[in-house]
Order: sequence, then structure tokens, then C-alpha cells
Amino acid sequence: FQKKDNNNEAAKEFTGESAKEAELMHRTAKIMEDHRRSQETAERTAAMMEELSSIQVVGKSKAGASGSIGIGGGDRRRGGVKVTFNGEQRPIGVEVDPNYLFSSSMSESQGIVSVDELNEAIIDALEDGYEQSGKLMEEKIKGLYGQLGLPREPPSLPSGQENTNRWK
Repeated sequence: FQKKDNNNEAAKEFTGESAKEAELMHRTAKIMEDHRRSQETAERTAAMMEELSSIQVVGKSKAGASGSIGIGGGDRRRGGVKVTFNGEQRPIGVEVDPNYLFSSSMSESQGIVSVDELNEAIIDALEDGYEQSGKLMEEKIKGLYGQLGLPREPPSLPSGQENTNRWK
């Protein structure tokens, strides 16, 4: 009869150890799965960033060479300055249309665009390009989040904080 109790205790110990081993195996499997998903996320993110680096968007100034906009005293045309950004929001090129620089309708002085007007056109083009590349990046990130089963909307900023856009 006592022998039977010893067997029960041994069975209880064995069952307890089996449960611990099963729990350890479950934790190990979960860690391995988390690691696999982490690697997959890193690979997909790297592929998305590579794709974004090869995409180009062009920001245009409000003043320039195609399509009239009446601002200030003179007749200005959109696109006199263009700034090219890649999809990672990095500026990679600037183009100033010579027709914009020497337009007789821009400044009263000798038909040449003033430094202030050129500076304003450059800032306009930078802001436009940065905004376009930001929208492109946001669209790609939302797509990646969807593929990974994550929420598509980024978490909102805590109250009292605002978005610090470098160009606005």
C-alpha cells in the first residue's frame, strides 16, 4: 500500500516535470515564431525602403513656367523651380527653368527674377516635393502594415504634442 503511494508521488513528479517541459517548449516555439516574424518584417521593410529610394517625385514652385497664377504685382507661372525627391523624402535634385529667371513679367527691374522671388520659389518647390514624397511613403507604410497584419493607422500623438514637419 505504501508502495502505491510512492508510485503516485513519482507519477505526480513526472507529470509536474512534463508540464514544465511542455511550458518551456511552448515558450521556445513562441520565441522562434516571434523571431521569424521579426525577420520577415525586417526583410519587407528593407524591400519597401529600397523601392522608395528608386521612386522619384517632383515638387514644383508656385511661380514658374507652366500655367498662370496671379500673385503679387506680376504674372507668375507654376513650375519655375522643381525639386526632385526620392520616396525616402530626400531631395536629390533641383532644376530652375531659365525662362523663369529671365521672365520680363516677374520683376520691374530688367525682367530678372529677384533673389527673394527665387528663394520663395525654391521653398515652394521643397515644400511641395516633401509633401508628395511624404504621402507616397505613408501609402507604402500603410500597405506594409496591412501585409504584416498591423493596424494601418499610426498611433496618434499624445495630447499637447504636435507634428513637427520640417517644411511647414
